[in-house]
Amino acid sequence: MSTKLNAMVRKFHQDEQGLEALQVVMIIAIAAMVMVACATLGQKAVTWMGQKWQTLQGTDISSST
Repeated sequence: MSTKLNAMVRKFHQDEQGLEALQVVMIIAIAAMVMVACATLGQKAVTWMGQKWQTLQGTDISSST
């Protein structure tokens, strides 16, 4: 069983299309992690700024339109 696995790994390693596909998947995964981090931190920043605005103005910014 391990011989078959080793042969498959060698074949995949030598196959440039397989390597290219792996690189694309890794880039997509990294991009997804960055997007999730930005969305999470971005929401926290908006909430923090809203709280500071309320402190400065004494009113809710969404009601002052």
